[in-house]
Order: sequence, then C-alpha cells, then structure tokens
Amino acid sequence: MDKLEKLAEDDKFRTDYNVELVRRKQINSARLDGYDDDYDAGAKNEKFSIAKNLLNIGISKEDIIKSTGLSEKEINNLIEELNN
Repeated sequence: MDKLEKLAEDDKFRTDYNVELVRRKQINSARLDGYDDDYDAGAKNEKFSIAKNLLNIGISKEDIIKSTGLSEKEINNLIEELNN
C-alpha cells in the first residue's frame, strides 16, 4: 500500500497514467463508434513486421504462424517479398 501511495504522489507517474487512461478511453470510444479498423490495421501491420524480422533471423515458418496468428499464405507472401 505504501508503494501505491508513493506512486500517487509522483507527478510524472500520475501524468503518464492519466495520459494512458485518456488514450484507452479514446480507443474504446472509437471502437464503439465503429472506427476500430485503423487499430486493427495497425495491429496487423505490426504482426507482419514481426514476422519479417523472425524470417530474417531464420525462425521456421510454422513457428511464425503459431506466434503471430498470420496465415500460411500471408507468411508465404512475406517470404516472396523478402526474396525479391
């Protein structure tokens, strides 16, 4: 409890925490309004970026599929893209 009280007194922590709360509220509001496509697209782009990095360091296609949730076809497309 003492640690929580000390954190509550820390201005930087409180500011960061409040910024994160506002960001989450904005995301939730956008989703309720049907604007989650950009968020989903960003998450998908992040998965592709991670998959490319994993391919570059020699992780197997099967492990990347398990790790990222991308389809085999999507991974094959990335492999073709990297080979060109």
